[in-house]
Amino acid sequence: MSRRSGAAAAGGVGRSIQLRRLLGACGLCLVLPVGAGELVRATLRGDFHETVQEEVSVSGSVVVGVAAASALSGPATLSGLIIPAAAQEICLTVVSRDGVYFARNTYTMPESALAAGSFAVLPFDETRRRELIGSFKDGELAMRATPGSCDAPGIIYLVPAAGTTFETVDVLINGFGATDVYFSTAAGGEGECEEYREGRRTSYDYHCDIPVAELGAGRTTVLVERERYGRPLGEVTIELDVGASP
Repeated sequence: MSRRSGAAAAGGVGRSIQLRRLLGACGLCLVLPVGAGELVRATLRGDFHETVQEEVSVSGSVVVGVAAASALSGPATLSGLIIPAAAQEICLTVVSRDGVYFARNTYTMPESALAAGSFAVLPFDETRRRELIGSFKDGELAMRATPGSCDAPGIIYLVPAAGTTFETVDVLINGFGATDVYFSTAAGGEGECEEYREGRRTSYDYHCDIPVAELGAGRTTVLVERERYGRPLGEVTIELDVGASP
């Protein structure tokens, strides 16, 4: 294991474990400032685009998805995802871990949702694969939500959630042969990402489970590092927006 894998990562993992224990009572949850009368629905632009295919190829992206951990299942997706209304249009990509299911659609935000700190629901009502999607368990779907249309999506990751509170944000990674994956945040949090060891892992094979307390407030950056038996495979820095302060 490399030096990065040793002292630095071990310290970050220890802090993460302590924080996760504290999160049990939801004392450090992120609570979205959403009232029952304030949450509006975004509108699908055009037809709903989705594909199902058994013969799939490995994704070309290291970061496959970013979402609240509670949102990474079929039932959560079908119920509609709550997301920061950060732009007039938002592109949502949903892909299953086994690579069989893929959807990419542009949603338009109502003007009333565009005020600072507002949220909206991205509905998944028009899918023709409800039974398949509903069968995906926790961690089996990745969400990638970016400001802008799917013709020209933005570079910031918005954080979809399944409810108005959540404890952690998952960054889903295709390790491309990595044996170790780590994350670090601008607020000083760091830790080791966990590998999915069961089932097909065509689209992604690691998840970085980041407590919201380690992300800081509003928009922030996360650095993802990959290693193969101690040899660096490169790093990726992403900017994500939880839409509110933890």
